[in-house]
Amino acid sequence: MTDLFKKKILHRAKYRGIKELDIIFDRFIKKYSESLLDDEFYELERILNLPDQLLLNIILGKEEIPANLRSETLKNLISISYEWS
Repeated sequence: MTDLFKKKILHRAKYRGIKELDIIFDRFIKKYSESLLDDEFYELERILNLPDQLLLNIILGKEEIPANLRSETLKNLISISYEWS
């Protein structure tokens, strides 16, 4: 995995379009970006490919987590949102 790919993923995470997601991802990146493994970057990319409203609903517990997205990365992202509230 290249550094360029990692930078693109981290940049996409910071600019989602919904303020709440921007805040959640910003906190996630500050806490976890230095320790993310390559597989976790790919998981993060899959998460980032979700539509904003669906992702927000998953984080807030209004939607079931799709089986293909159940991962430690998403679990950490959700936990960040609970720290914020």
